[in-house]
Amino acid sequence: MLMLSIDQGGTKTDVLIADDKGHILGYGNDRDWIPVTGERRGLRMIRIRHATDIAIRDAGISLAEVGYVSASCCGADWDFEYEVGRKNIRNTLGIKDVELYNDCIGALRGGTEMLGRDCAVLCLGTGANCAIFNREGQMHTYHYYMKQIHQGAGAIGRFIFQAVFDAEAGLGEKTALTGLLLEESGYSSVDELFMHITTGRTEDEGPLQLEHKDYCPLLFRAIEQGDKLATDYLNWLCKELVAYVAIGVEKLSIDDRALNVVLSGGVPKGGNIMYERLHDYLKERLPNTHLVEARLEPVVGAMLLGYDKVYPNGITDDVMKRLEKCCTDRGLFRK
Repeated sequence: MLMLSIDQGGTKTDVLIADDKGHILGYGNDRDWIPVTGERRGLRMIRIRHATDIAIRDAGISLAEVGYVSASCCGADWDFEYEVGRKNIRNTLGIKDVELYNDCIGALRGGTEMLGRDCAVLCLGTGANCAIFNREGQMHTYHYYMKQIHQGAGAIGRFIFQAVFDAEAGLGEKTALTGLLLEESGYSSVDELFMHITTGRTEDEGPLQLEHKDYCPLLFRAIEQGDKLATDYLNWLCKELVAYVAIGVEKLSIDDRALNVVLSGGVPKGGNIMYERLHDYLKERLPNTHLVEARLEPVVGAMLLGYDKVYPNGITDDVMKRLEKCCTDRGLFRK
């Protein structure tokens, strides 16, 4: 049987095609897709089809040969959205057997086994999510209840801009983020940058539309330079994120159990300091936790969720060895 796995976040879509023996046959993504306007669910399906067509060509097969889809997608949050999402994927790909998970669950499976295990995930990409899963099969996921101030790269980027503007106005302390932001954005001064964001710099120029997430790496560069404001902010953010895990563990009544907490998403790739801070705060609040970085990209995690259905007693060693060999060859281990 051929399976298709999907990982779709707020800004990217990845698709894999594999057989049930661990061989990855094709890979595709939507990095070359040209964004267009439209209804958000419809656009998600267009991106999935775009990445799928590339994966199909890479595999050298027809889509009719694929029998099962395991999808881990943003936009699977409220209960009704799961059936809507499965229906839309069926209609988009013409494949009847579809399982759909929230995108943080693929990230969780990319870092640890789930069947019969207690585990959790902090997924910090463009946005953020946190989920806790217990060995009885119960799950607590935050979805839209994650506060905007904790929403991954977007929240970090917004903090950076506000910190620079506050420093310029004398409302906040001086920070290395100012020089880094001006260098990265190419503006000669904070005034010029802020003018472009608020009104445009001339009568005819419109305001600049920012992608705050793109500036997230500047935080880690400032920390490397010993910037106190950036360091204090990261400490605060990590402590806040740990609270989501602690509250979810309490809701599932597993605070006395050992569990792996998987750290995934693009933000933690910015530097080891985030892992270290999260590890320290987790141990302080939940001594039985063990923080692990996801080994595999979330699209492989989505594939593993499909394999868990095929191998309910555990994926066999030979299948995992083949899959990991293919992941090595295709660069699907997280860097």
